Amino acid sequence: MKKAQLARPAGARENRSRFLSTAFRLVASLAAPALGGGALVLAAGASLTACADENDPKTWVKRLDDPAQRGAAVQRLLRFFGDTLSNAKNDRNDPKVVALLDVIVEPLTKQYTGGTVADEKTRKELMKLLADMNDPRTAPALAKAFRDYEPKKNEEDVKFAAQSTKNLANQGKLTDQGLIDALWDCFSKFRASQTNSINLVTDLHDAVLAAKHPSYGPKAVEKLAGPVDPKNPESMRDQLMFWQMTAIQIIGELKFGAAAKPLVTVLLTPTKGDLRATVRTALLKIPKEAEPVLIAALKGTDADLAKLGAEFPEKAHLAVLSESIAYISRTTGRDALVDVLGAADSDQNRAVLAMNLVHFPSDAKTVDAYVAAYGKLTPTAGIPLMGGANGRGILLQASSLFYDAKLVEWVIKEKAAVKGDPAIEIAPGAMDAMIKLMKHDQAKSVGIVVGQLVGPATEKDKFAAASKALEKCKEDAACYVKILDEPIPSAPLSAKAYAIKACWMSAMLGNDGTRQALLAKVDGIKDGDVRLALVEAIDHLAPKGDAAAADALDKIVAADKPSGNKLLLQADDAVVKVALKLRSRATQ
Repeated sequence: MKKAQLARPAGARENRSRFLSTAFRLVASLAAPALGGGALVLAAGASLTACADENDPKTWVKRLDDPAQRGAAVQRLLRFFGDTLSNAKNDRNDPKVVALLDVIVEPLTKQYTGGTVADEKTRKELMKLLADMNDPRTAPALAKAFRDYEPKKNEEDVKFAAQSTKNLANQGKLTDQGLIDALWDCFSKFRASQTNSINLVTDLHDAVLAAKHPSYGPKAVEKLAGPVDPKNPESMRDQLMFWQMTAIQIIGELKFGAAAKPLVTVLLTPTKGDLRATVRTALLKIPKEAEPVLIAALKGTDADLAKLGAEFPEKAHLAVLSESIAYISRTTGRDALVDVLGAADSDQNRAVLAMNLVHFPSDAKTVDAYVAAYGKLTPTAGIPLMGGANGRGILLQASSLFYDAKLVEWVIKEKAAVKGDPAIEIAPGAMDAMIKLMKHDQAKSVGIVVGQLVGPATEKDKFAAASKALEKCKEDAACYVKILDEPIPSAPLSAKAYAIKACWMSAMLGNDGTRQALLAKVDGIKDGDVRLALVEAIDHLAPKGDAAAADALDKIVAADKPSGNKLLLQADDAVVKVALKLRSRATQ
Protein backbone atom coordinates (compact mmCIF):
# COMPACT_ATOMS: atom_id res chain seq x y z
CA MET A 1 0.00 0.00 0.00
CA LYS A 2 2.89 2.33 0.91
CA LYS A 3 4.58 1.67 -2.43
CA ALA A 4 1.37 2.60 -4.17
CA GLN A 5 1.25 5.90 -2.27
CA LEU A 6 4.84 6.77 -3.30
CA ALA A 7 4.27 6.09 -6.94
CA ARG A 8 3.73 9.01 -9.29
CA PRO A 9 2.20 8.97 -12.72
CA ALA A 10 4.69 9.26 -15.57
CA GLY A 11 3.28 12.62 -16.51
CA ALA A 12 3.80 13.96 -12.99
CA ARG A 13 7.45 12.87 -12.99
CA GLU A 14 7.98 14.60 -16.36
CA ASN A 15 6.39 17.84 -15.08
CA ARG A 16 8.61 17.78 -11.95
CA SER A 17 11.76 17.30 -14.12
CA ARG A 18 10.84 20.26 -16.30
CA PHE A 19 10.23 22.37 -13.19
CA LEU A 20 13.66 21.58 -11.77
CA SER A 21 15.37 22.34 -15.10
CA THR A 22 13.60 25.67 -15.27
CA ALA A 23 14.58 26.46 -11.67
CA PHE A 24 18.23 25.62 -12.32
CA ARG A 25 18.29 27.85 -15.40
CA LEU A 26 16.74 30.70 -13.41
CA VAL A 27 19.34 30.38 -10.65
CA ALA A 28 22.11 30.33 -13.23
CA SER A 29 20.79 33.42 -14.98
CA LEU A 30 20.51 35.28 -11.68
CA ALA A 31 24.02 34.25 -10.62
CA ALA A 32 25.73 35.22 -13.87
CA PRO A 33 25.97 39.01 -13.30
CA ALA A 34 27.25 38.57 -9.76
CA LEU A 35 29.99 36.25 -10.95
CA GLY A 36 31.24 38.57 -13.66
CA GLY A 37 30.22 36.32 -16.51
CA GLY A 38 30.68 32.94 -14.76
CA ALA A 39 27.73 30.49 -14.96
CA LEU A 40 26.43 27.40 -13.30
CA VAL A 41 26.73 24.43 -15.56
CA LEU A 42 24.03 21.80 -15.66
CA ALA A 43 25.72 18.45 -16.25
CA ALA A 44 24.26 15.22 -17.51
CA GLY A 45 21.89 13.58 -15.12
CA ALA A 46 20.59 16.99 -13.99
CA SER A 47 23.50 17.43 -11.51
CA LEU A 48 24.66 21.00 -10.69
CA THR A 49 28.42 21.75 -10.86
CA ALA A 50 29.88 24.38 -8.45
CA CYS A 51 30.76 27.81 -9.89
CA ALA A 52 34.38 28.69 -10.89
CA ASP A 53 36.66 29.52 -7.94
CA GLU A 54 37.42 33.23 -8.11
CA ASN A 55 40.35 32.74 -5.74
CA ASP A 56 42.05 30.22 -7.96
CA PRO A 57 44.68 31.76 -10.31
CA LYS A 58 43.86 29.09 -12.88
CA THR A 59 40.39 30.60 -13.23
CA TRP A 60 41.87 33.92 -14.24
CA VAL A 61 44.49 32.34 -16.46
CA LYS A 62 41.65 30.83 -18.50
CA ARG A 63 40.05 34.24 -18.81
CA LEU A 64 43.17 35.66 -20.46
CA ASP A 65 41.96 34.16 -23.73
CA ASP A 66 38.72 36.16 -23.58
CA PRO A 67 39.31 39.71 -24.90
CA ALA A 68 36.41 40.97 -22.79
CA GLN A 69 37.94 39.63 -19.57
CA ARG A 70 41.64 39.94 -20.37
CA GLY A 71 42.20 43.31 -18.69
CA ALA A 72 40.48 42.22 -15.49
CA ALA A 73 42.39 38.94 -15.57
CA VAL A 74 45.75 40.69 -15.82
CA GLN A 75 44.81 42.96 -12.92
CA ARG A 76 43.64 40.02 -10.81
CA LEU A 77 46.78 37.99 -11.51
CA LEU A 78 48.90 41.02 -10.68
CA ARG A 79 47.17 41.18 -7.28
CA PHE A 80 47.60 37.45 -6.81
CA PHE A 81 51.33 37.81 -7.38
CA GLY A 82 51.72 40.92 -5.23
CA ASP A 83 49.76 39.45 -2.31
CA THR A 84 51.54 36.10 -2.46
CA LEU A 85 54.96 37.73 -2.62
CA SER A 86 54.09 40.07 0.24
CA ASN A 87 52.84 37.21 2.41
CA ALA A 88 56.12 35.42 1.68
CA LYS A 89 58.04 38.51 2.84
CA ASN A 90 59.38 39.02 -0.69
CA ASP A 91 61.02 35.60 -0.71
CA ARG A 92 60.74 34.53 -4.33
CA ASN A 93 61.87 31.03 -3.41
CA ASP A 94 58.90 30.54 -1.10
CA PRO A 95 56.95 27.42 -2.22
CA LYS A 96 53.71 29.38 -2.61
CA VAL A 97 55.39 31.99 -4.82
CA VAL A 98 57.04 29.29 -6.91
CA ALA A 99 53.74 27.43 -7.27
CA LEU A 100 51.92 30.57 -8.39
CA LEU A 101 54.61 31.42 -10.95
CA ASP A 102 54.42 27.90 -12.35
CA VAL A 103 50.75 28.54 -13.08
CA ILE A 104 50.84 32.07 -14.47
CA VAL A 105 54.26 32.81 -16.04
CA GLU A 106 53.98 30.97 -19.32
CA PRO A 107 50.33 31.88 -20.10
CA LEU A 108 51.06 35.56 -19.43
CA THR A 109 54.23 35.43 -21.51
CA LYS A 110 52.25 33.84 -24.33
CA GLN A 111 49.69 36.64 -24.17
CA TYR A 112 52.39 39.29 -24.58
CA THR A 113 54.39 37.56 -27.30
CA GLY A 114 51.27 36.59 -29.22
CA GLY A 115 50.27 40.20 -29.69
CA THR A 116 46.74 39.44 -28.51
CA VAL A 117 46.71 42.37 -26.10
CA ALA A 118 45.29 45.16 -28.20
CA ASP A 119 44.80 48.00 -25.73
CA GLU A 120 47.86 49.90 -24.53
CA LYS A 121 46.87 50.04 -20.86
CA THR A 122 46.53 46.27 -20.51
CA ARG A 123 49.75 45.67 -22.47
CA LYS A 124 51.74 47.92 -20.14
CA GLU A 125 50.22 46.31 -17.06
CA LEU A 126 51.00 42.88 -18.47
CA MET A 127 54.64 43.79 -19.09
CA LYS A 128 54.93 45.29 -15.62
CA LEU A 129 53.60 42.08 -14.12
CA LEU A 130 55.98 39.93 -16.17
CA ALA A 131 58.91 42.18 -15.30
CA ASP A 132 58.14 42.05 -11.59
CA MET A 133 58.37 38.26 -11.67
CA ASN A 134 62.10 38.23 -12.49
CA ASP A 135 61.56 34.79 -13.97
CA PRO A 136 63.72 33.46 -16.86
CA ARG A 137 60.59 32.06 -18.51
CA THR A 138 59.47 35.62 -19.28
CA ALA A 139 62.47 36.07 -21.62
CA PRO A 140 60.44 35.86 -24.87
CA ALA A 141 58.15 38.65 -23.68
CA LEU A 142 61.03 40.84 -22.53
CA ALA A 143 62.76 40.30 -25.86
CA LYS A 144 59.61 41.29 -27.74
CA ALA A 145 59.39 44.53 -25.77
CA PHE A 146 62.96 45.36 -26.81
CA ARG A 147 62.42 44.37 -30.45
CA ASP A 148 59.23 46.40 -30.72
CA TYR A 149 60.77 49.57 -29.31
CA GLU A 150 59.55 52.77 -30.93
CA PRO A 151 60.14 56.23 -29.43
CA LYS A 152 57.12 57.55 -27.51
CA LYS A 153 55.11 54.35 -28.16
CA ASN A 154 56.24 51.49 -25.94
CA GLU A 155 58.81 53.19 -23.74
CA GLU A 156 57.12 51.95 -20.56
CA ASP A 157 57.39 48.36 -21.80
CA VAL A 158 61.10 48.80 -22.53
CA LYS A 159 61.69 50.37 -19.12
CA PHE A 160 60.08 47.43 -17.30
CA ALA A 161 61.82 44.92 -19.56
CA ALA A 162 65.18 46.56 -18.88
CA GLN A 163 64.62 46.47 -15.12
CA SER A 164 63.75 42.78 -15.23
CA THR A 165 66.65 41.90 -17.52
CA LYS A 166 69.05 43.65 -15.16
CA ASN A 167 67.66 41.68 -12.23
CA LEU A 168 67.94 38.40 -14.12
CA ALA A 169 71.55 39.20 -15.00
CA ASN A 170 72.42 40.10 -11.42
CA GLN A 171 70.89 36.83 -10.25
CA GLY A 172 72.84 34.81 -12.81
CA LYS A 173 69.63 33.84 -14.62
CA LEU A 174 70.11 35.70 -17.91
CA THR A 175 70.74 32.79 -20.26
CA ASP A 176 68.31 33.35 -23.13
CA GLN A 177 70.39 34.41 -26.14
CA GLY A 178 67.34 35.85 -27.86
CA LEU A 179 66.82 38.24 -24.97
CA ILE A 180 70.53 39.09 -24.78
CA ASP A 181 70.57 39.96 -28.48
CA ALA A 182 67.29 41.88 -28.34
CA LEU A 183 68.59 44.00 -25.47
CA TRP A 184 71.66 45.05 -27.44
CA ASP A 185 69.63 45.72 -30.58
CA CYS A 186 67.32 48.00 -28.61
CA PHE A 187 70.28 49.77 -27.00
CA SER A 188 71.99 50.29 -30.35
CA LYS A 189 68.99 52.04 -31.90
CA PHE A 190 67.75 53.82 -28.78
CA ARG A 191 68.37 57.57 -28.86
CA ALA A 192 68.50 59.22 -25.47
CA SER A 193 67.68 62.55 -27.09
CA GLN A 194 64.27 61.26 -28.19
CA THR A 195 62.87 60.54 -24.73
CA ASN A 196 61.97 62.66 -21.74
CA SER A 197 62.34 59.73 -19.37
CA ILE A 198 65.69 59.76 -17.58
CA ASN A 199 64.59 56.54 -15.84
CA LEU A 200 64.28 54.79 -19.18
CA VAL A 201 67.77 55.91 -20.22
CA THR A 202 69.21 54.78 -16.89
CA ASP A 203 67.39 51.44 -16.86
CA LEU A 204 68.48 50.55 -20.39
CA HIS A 205 72.08 51.56 -19.64
CA ASP A 206 72.09 49.52 -16.43
CA ALA A 207 70.58 46.47 -18.12
CA VAL A 208 73.23 46.38 -20.84
CA LEU A 209 76.00 46.73 -18.26
CA ALA A 210 74.50 44.01 -16.08
CA ALA A 211 74.16 41.67 -19.06
CA LYS A 212 77.74 42.30 -20.24
CA HIS A 213 77.59 39.30 -22.55
CA PRO A 214 80.83 38.42 -24.37
CA SER A 215 79.06 39.02 -27.68
CA TYR A 216 78.79 42.69 -26.72
CA GLY A 217 82.57 43.27 -26.86
CA PRO A 218 83.01 43.64 -30.64
CA LYS A 219 79.69 45.46 -30.91
CA ALA A 220 80.79 47.96 -28.27
CA VAL A 221 84.00 48.64 -30.19
CA GLU A 222 81.94 49.43 -33.30
CA LYS A 223 80.01 52.04 -31.31
CA LEU A 224 83.24 53.92 -30.52
CA ALA A 225 83.70 54.84 -34.17
CA GLY A 226 80.65 57.11 -34.21
CA PRO A 227 81.43 60.78 -34.96
CA VAL A 228 80.50 63.47 -32.44
CA ASP A 229 79.39 67.01 -33.26
CA PRO A 230 80.09 69.22 -30.21
CA LYS A 231 77.74 71.87 -31.61
CA ASN A 232 74.82 69.44 -31.78
CA PRO A 233 73.24 68.70 -28.36
CA GLU A 234 71.50 65.60 -29.71
CA SER A 235 74.77 64.21 -31.04
CA MET A 236 76.45 64.84 -27.70
CA ARG A 237 73.67 63.14 -25.77
CA ASP A 238 73.22 60.15 -28.09
CA GLN A 239 76.74 59.44 -29.26
CA LEU A 240 78.85 60.66 -26.38
CA MET A 241 76.93 60.35 -23.15
CA PHE A 242 74.83 57.28 -24.01
CA TRP A 243 76.14 54.99 -26.72
CA GLN A 244 79.88 55.52 -26.44
CA MET A 245 80.09 55.98 -22.68
CA THR A 246 78.06 52.80 -22.15
CA ALA A 247 80.12 50.95 -24.76
CA ILE A 248 83.35 51.93 -22.99
CA GLN A 249 81.96 50.76 -19.66
CA ILE A 250 80.95 47.43 -21.20
CA ILE A 251 84.44 46.98 -22.63
CA GLY A 252 85.85 47.56 -19.17
CA GLU A 253 83.44 45.14 -17.53
CA LEU A 254 84.24 42.47 -20.11
CA LYS A 255 87.98 43.22 -19.95
CA PHE A 256 87.87 43.08 -23.74
CA GLY A 257 91.54 43.43 -24.64
CA ALA A 258 90.94 43.79 -28.37
CA ALA A 259 89.49 47.24 -27.65
CA ALA A 260 92.82 48.71 -26.47
CA LYS A 261 93.63 50.72 -29.59
CA PRO A 262 90.05 51.92 -30.20
CA LEU A 263 89.97 53.12 -26.59
CA VAL A 264 93.24 55.03 -26.96
CA THR A 265 91.85 56.49 -30.19
CA VAL A 266 88.89 57.86 -28.22
CA LEU A 267 91.31 59.16 -25.58
CA LEU A 268 93.10 61.18 -28.26
CA THR A 269 89.98 62.44 -30.04
CA PRO A 270 89.43 66.08 -29.00
CA THR A 271 85.66 66.01 -29.53
CA LYS A 272 85.39 63.09 -27.10
CA GLY A 273 87.25 64.69 -24.22
CA ASP A 274 84.31 64.13 -21.86
CA LEU A 275 84.90 60.38 -22.17
CA ARG A 276 88.54 60.41 -21.02
CA ALA A 277 87.89 59.45 -17.41
CA THR A 278 85.69 56.54 -18.51
CA VAL A 279 88.28 55.45 -21.08
CA ARG A 280 91.07 55.51 -18.48
CA THR A 281 89.09 53.25 -16.18
CA ALA A 282 88.46 50.79 -19.01
CA LEU A 283 92.15 50.81 -19.99
CA LEU A 284 93.16 50.05 -16.41
CA LYS A 285 91.06 46.90 -16.57
CA ILE A 286 93.06 45.61 -19.56
CA PRO A 287 96.60 46.64 -18.52
CA LYS A 288 98.41 43.94 -20.47
CA GLU A 289 96.85 44.98 -23.78
CA ALA A 290 96.57 48.71 -23.03
CA GLU A 291 100.10 49.55 -21.89
CA PRO A 292 101.95 48.85 -25.18
CA VAL A 293 99.35 50.81 -27.16
CA LEU A 294 99.60 53.77 -24.77
CA ILE A 295 103.40 53.71 -24.91
CA ALA A 296 103.32 53.59 -28.71
CA ALA A 297 101.07 56.65 -28.68
CA LEU A 298 103.33 58.39 -26.16
CA LYS A 299 106.47 57.79 -28.23
CA GLY A 300 104.79 58.34 -31.60
CA THR A 301 105.61 54.88 -32.95
CA ASP A 302 102.00 54.13 -33.98
CA ALA A 303 101.21 56.15 -37.12
CA ASP A 304 97.45 56.39 -36.53
CA LEU A 305 97.80 57.50 -32.93
CA ALA A 306 100.70 59.83 -33.74
CA LYS A 307 98.47 61.62 -36.23
CA LEU A 308 95.83 62.16 -33.56
CA GLY A 309 98.44 63.32 -31.06
CA ALA A 310 99.78 65.89 -33.50
CA GLU A 311 96.44 67.71 -33.39
CA PHE A 312 96.92 68.64 -29.72
CA PRO A 313 98.44 72.06 -29.08
CA GLU A 314 101.81 72.14 -27.28
CA LYS A 315 102.02 68.33 -27.26
CA ALA A 316 99.31 68.17 -24.62
CA HIS A 317 98.52 64.61 -25.72
CA LEU A 318 101.58 63.51 -23.73
CA ALA A 319 99.89 64.65 -20.54
CA VAL A 320 96.65 62.91 -21.52
CA LEU A 321 98.41 59.60 -22.19
CA SER A 322 100.70 59.71 -19.18
CA GLU A 323 97.93 59.47 -16.60
CA SER A 324 96.64 56.18 -17.98
CA ILE A 325 100.17 54.78 -18.18
CA ALA A 326 100.80 55.90 -14.60
CA TYR A 327 97.73 54.21 -13.17
CA ILE A 328 98.61 50.97 -14.96
CA SER A 329 101.69 51.43 -12.79
CA ARG A 330 104.09 48.93 -14.35
CA THR A 331 107.84 49.13 -14.80
CA THR A 332 107.73 49.35 -18.60
CA GLY A 333 105.36 52.31 -18.47
CA ARG A 334 107.46 54.01 -15.79
CA ASP A 335 110.57 53.75 -17.95
CA ALA A 336 108.70 55.18 -20.95
CA LEU A 337 107.46 58.14 -18.89
CA VAL A 338 110.93 58.85 -17.53
CA ASP A 339 112.34 58.86 -21.07
CA VAL A 340 109.68 61.21 -22.43
CA LEU A 341 109.93 63.43 -19.34
CA GLY A 342 113.64 63.92 -19.96
CA ALA A 343 112.90 65.24 -23.43
CA ALA A 344 109.87 67.37 -22.46
CA ASP A 345 110.16 70.93 -23.75
CA SER A 346 107.35 72.75 -21.93
CA ASP A 347 106.60 73.48 -18.28
CA GLN A 348 103.16 71.94 -18.62
CA ASN A 349 104.43 68.60 -19.90
CA ARG A 350 107.28 68.55 -17.38
CA ALA A 351 104.89 69.17 -14.51
CA VAL A 352 102.20 66.71 -15.60
CA LEU A 353 104.59 63.91 -16.60
CA ALA A 354 106.53 64.31 -13.35
CA MET A 355 103.34 64.42 -11.31
CA ASN A 356 102.27 61.09 -12.75
CA LEU A 357 105.49 59.42 -11.59
CA VAL A 358 104.12 59.33 -8.04
CA HIS A 359 101.71 56.57 -9.10
CA PHE A 360 104.57 54.12 -9.65
CA PRO A 361 106.40 52.23 -6.91
CA SER A 362 108.98 54.56 -5.40
CA ASP A 363 112.66 53.99 -6.23
CA ALA A 364 115.78 56.07 -6.85
CA LYS A 365 115.25 56.26 -10.62
CA THR A 366 111.74 57.62 -10.25
CA VAL A 367 112.60 60.13 -7.52
CA ASP A 368 115.67 61.41 -9.38
CA ALA A 369 113.63 62.00 -12.56
CA TYR A 370 110.99 63.81 -10.51
CA VAL A 371 113.46 66.12 -8.78
CA ALA A 372 115.22 66.86 -12.08
CA ALA A 373 111.93 67.83 -13.72
CA TYR A 374 111.13 70.12 -10.80
CA GLY A 375 114.44 71.88 -11.30
CA LYS A 376 113.65 72.60 -14.95
CA LEU A 377 110.33 74.29 -14.18
CA THR A 378 110.11 78.04 -14.35
CA PRO A 379 109.49 79.21 -10.74
CA THR A 380 106.47 81.25 -11.78
CA ALA A 381 104.99 78.68 -14.19
CA GLY A 382 101.24 78.15 -13.89
CA ILE A 383 100.02 74.85 -15.38
CA PRO A 384 96.75 75.15 -17.38
CA LEU A 385 95.97 71.42 -17.14
CA MET A 386 96.30 71.73 -13.36
CA GLY A 387 93.94 74.65 -12.98
CA GLY A 388 96.67 77.23 -13.47
CA ALA A 389 98.38 76.33 -10.18
CA ASN A 390 102.12 76.86 -9.71
CA GLY A 391 103.92 73.81 -11.12
CA ARG A 392 106.64 73.75 -8.49
CA GLY A 393 104.10 74.04 -5.70
CA ILE A 394 102.20 71.05 -7.07
CA LEU A 395 105.34 68.91 -7.30
CA LEU A 396 106.52 69.84 -3.82
CA GLN A 397 103.20 68.74 -2.35
CA ALA A 398 102.97 65.54 -4.43
CA SER A 399 106.50 64.51 -3.42
CA SER A 400 104.99 63.20 -0.17
CA LEU A 401 103.62 60.25 -2.18
CA PHE A 402 107.15 58.87 -2.54
CA TYR A 403 107.09 58.21 1.24
CA ASP A 404 110.78 59.11 1.40
CA ALA A 405 111.92 61.02 4.50
CA LYS A 406 115.09 62.09 2.70
CA LEU A 407 112.94 64.49 0.68
CA VAL A 408 112.14 66.57 3.78
CA GLU A 409 115.40 68.48 3.61
CA TRP A 410 114.92 69.00 -0.14
CA VAL A 411 111.45 70.45 0.40
CA ILE A 412 112.70 72.76 3.17
CA LYS A 413 115.56 73.94 0.96
CA GLU A 414 113.35 74.58 -2.08
CA LYS A 415 110.77 76.46 -0.04
CA ALA A 416 113.44 78.72 1.39
CA ALA A 417 114.92 79.43 -2.03
CA VAL A 418 111.73 80.81 -3.58
CA LYS A 419 111.00 84.52 -3.18
CA GLY A 420 108.14 86.88 -3.99
CA ASP A 421 104.71 85.73 -5.13
CA PRO A 422 105.87 82.19 -6.02
CA ALA A 423 106.93 81.74 -2.38
CA ILE A 424 103.35 82.38 -1.32
CA GLU A 425 102.02 80.00 -3.99
CA ILE A 426 104.22 77.04 -3.08
CA ALA A 427 104.10 77.39 0.71
CA PRO A 428 100.93 75.33 1.42
CA GLY A 429 102.09 72.38 -0.71
CA ALA A 430 105.59 72.46 0.73
CA MET A 431 104.28 72.53 4.30
CA ASP A 432 101.91 69.65 3.63
CA ALA A 433 104.71 67.49 2.22
CA MET A 434 107.24 68.11 4.97
CA ILE A 435 104.68 67.47 7.74
CA LYS A 436 103.65 64.16 6.17
CA LEU A 437 107.21 62.99 5.44
CA MET A 438 109.05 64.08 8.59
CA LYS A 439 110.32 61.44 10.99
CA HIS A 440 110.73 61.97 14.70
CA ASP A 441 114.30 63.25 14.33
CA GLN A 442 113.22 65.74 11.62
CA ALA A 443 110.35 67.30 13.54
CA LYS A 444 112.54 70.03 14.99
CA SER A 445 113.67 71.25 11.53
CA VAL A 446 110.13 71.25 10.22
CA GLY A 447 108.93 72.95 13.39
CA ILE A 448 111.27 75.87 12.74
CA VAL A 449 109.75 76.38 9.28
CA VAL A 450 106.22 76.12 10.64
CA GLY A 451 107.09 78.54 13.41
CA GLN A 452 107.93 81.19 10.84
CA LEU A 453 104.28 81.38 9.82
CA VAL A 454 102.61 84.57 10.99
CA GLY A 455 99.22 84.41 12.68
CA PRO A 456 96.83 81.44 12.86
CA ALA A 457 97.40 78.74 10.25
CA THR A 458 96.07 75.22 9.72
CA GLU A 459 99.66 74.13 9.07
CA LYS A 460 100.46 74.83 12.72
CA ASP A 461 97.60 72.60 13.85
CA LYS A 462 98.58 69.87 11.39
CA PHE A 463 102.16 69.99 12.59
CA ALA A 464 101.04 69.67 16.22
CA ALA A 465 98.84 66.66 15.42
CA ALA A 466 101.56 64.97 13.35
CA SER A 467 104.13 65.62 16.07
CA LYS A 468 101.83 63.99 18.61
CA ALA A 469 101.76 60.81 16.48
CA LEU A 470 105.56 60.86 16.10
CA GLU A 471 106.07 61.32 19.82
CA LYS A 472 103.78 58.40 20.57
CA CYS A 473 105.10 55.85 18.05
CA LYS A 474 108.51 57.10 16.85
CA GLU A 475 109.75 54.25 14.55
CA ASP A 476 107.09 51.63 15.41
CA ALA A 477 104.91 50.86 12.37
CA ALA A 478 102.49 48.70 14.37
CA CYS A 479 101.93 51.57 16.80
CA TYR A 480 100.94 53.87 13.93
CA VAL A 481 98.48 51.27 12.66
CA LYS A 482 96.82 51.17 16.10
CA ILE A 483 96.27 54.92 15.98
CA LEU A 484 93.69 54.23 13.26
CA ASP A 485 91.51 52.54 15.89
CA GLU A 486 91.07 55.87 17.66
CA PRO A 487 88.06 58.14 16.88
CA ILE A 488 88.64 60.50 13.95
CA PRO A 489 87.24 64.04 14.48
CA SER A 490 85.11 65.31 11.62
CA ALA A 491 86.23 68.90 12.24
CA PRO A 492 88.35 70.87 12.02
CA LEU A 493 90.12 69.49 9.01
CA SER A 494 93.50 69.82 10.71
CA ALA A 495 92.36 67.41 13.45
CA LYS A 496 92.53 64.57 10.93
CA ALA A 497 96.27 65.13 10.54
CA TYR A 498 96.91 62.77 13.46
CA ALA A 499 95.34 59.79 11.62
CA ILE A 500 96.72 60.84 8.25
CA LYS A 501 100.22 61.05 9.71
CA ALA A 502 99.73 57.55 11.10
CA CYS A 503 98.97 56.30 7.58
CA TRP A 504 102.09 57.97 6.20
CA MET A 505 104.39 56.58 8.87
CA SER A 506 102.87 53.10 8.53
CA ALA A 507 103.78 53.22 4.84
CA MET A 508 107.27 54.60 5.42
CA LEU A 509 108.20 52.11 8.16
CA GLY A 510 106.03 49.12 7.31
CA ASN A 511 106.27 45.81 5.45
CA ASP A 512 103.93 43.18 4.02
CA GLY A 513 102.48 42.52 7.46
CA THR A 514 101.79 46.21 7.90
CA ARG A 515 100.00 46.26 4.55
CA GLN A 516 97.66 43.49 5.67
CA ALA A 517 97.02 45.28 8.96
CA LEU A 518 96.17 48.50 7.12
CA LEU A 519 93.90 46.63 4.71
CA ALA A 520 91.91 45.36 7.67
CA LYS A 521 91.26 48.97 8.73
CA VAL A 522 89.85 50.29 5.45
CA ASP A 523 86.23 49.26 5.92
CA GLY A 524 86.07 50.81 9.37
CA ILE A 525 87.51 54.17 8.28
CA LYS A 526 84.57 56.18 6.96
CA ASP A 527 86.28 59.57 6.81
CA GLY A 528 87.11 60.23 3.16
CA ASP A 529 90.41 62.04 3.72
CA VAL A 530 91.79 59.41 6.07
CA ARG A 531 90.59 56.54 3.89
CA LEU A 532 92.39 58.11 0.92
CA ALA A 533 95.62 58.30 2.93
CA LEU A 534 95.11 54.72 4.09
CA VAL A 535 94.70 53.14 0.65
CA GLU A 536 97.62 55.16 -0.73
CA ALA A 537 99.76 53.69 2.07
CA ILE A 538 98.60 50.20 1.09
CA ASP A 539 99.51 50.96 -2.52
CA HIS A 540 103.02 52.06 -1.52
CA LEU A 541 103.57 48.86 0.49
CA ALA A 542 102.69 46.66 -2.52
CA PRO A 543 105.29 47.49 -5.21
CA LYS A 544 104.68 44.10 -6.84
CA GLY A 545 100.92 44.38 -6.58
CA ASP A 546 98.40 42.43 -4.53
CA ALA A 547 95.41 40.87 -6.30
CA ALA A 548 93.81 39.69 -3.05
CA ALA A 549 93.99 43.20 -1.59
CA ALA A 550 92.48 44.56 -4.81
CA ASP A 551 89.54 42.17 -4.47
CA ALA A 552 89.04 43.19 -0.85
CA LEU A 553 89.01 46.88 -1.77
CA ASP A 554 86.50 46.27 -4.56
CA LYS A 555 84.14 44.58 -2.09
CA ILE A 556 84.38 47.54 0.27
CA VAL A 557 83.53 49.98 -2.52
CA ALA A 558 80.55 47.86 -3.58
CA ALA A 559 79.27 47.79 0.01
CA ASP A 560 79.61 51.58 0.29
CA LYS A 561 77.37 52.40 -2.68
CA PRO A 562 74.01 52.14 -0.86
CA SER A 563 75.26 54.40 1.96
CA GLY A 564 74.69 57.69 0.17
CA ASN A 565 77.74 59.17 1.93
CA LYS A 566 78.96 61.54 -0.79
CA LEU A 567 82.34 62.25 0.78
CA LEU A 568 82.99 58.56 1.31
CA LEU A 569 81.95 57.71 -2.24
CA GLN A 570 84.26 60.41 -3.58
CA ALA A 571 87.14 58.89 -1.62
CA ASP A 572 86.18 55.49 -3.00
CA ASP A 573 87.10 56.71 -6.47
CA ALA A 574 90.72 56.60 -5.29
CA VAL A 575 90.10 53.21 -3.68
CA VAL A 576 88.96 51.85 -7.06
CA LYS A 577 92.08 53.20 -8.76
CA VAL A 578 94.37 51.75 -6.09
CA ALA A 579 92.66 48.38 -6.53
CA LEU A 580 93.26 48.54 -10.29
CA LYS A 581 96.93 49.46 -9.74
CA LEU A 582 97.42 46.59 -7.31
CA ARG A 583 95.85 44.13 -9.72
CA SER A 584 97.80 45.48 -12.69
CA ARG A 585 101.18 45.22 -10.98
CA ALA A 586 100.34 41.74 -9.71
CA THR A 587 99.95 40.47 -13.29
CA GLN A 588 102.95 42.09 -14.99
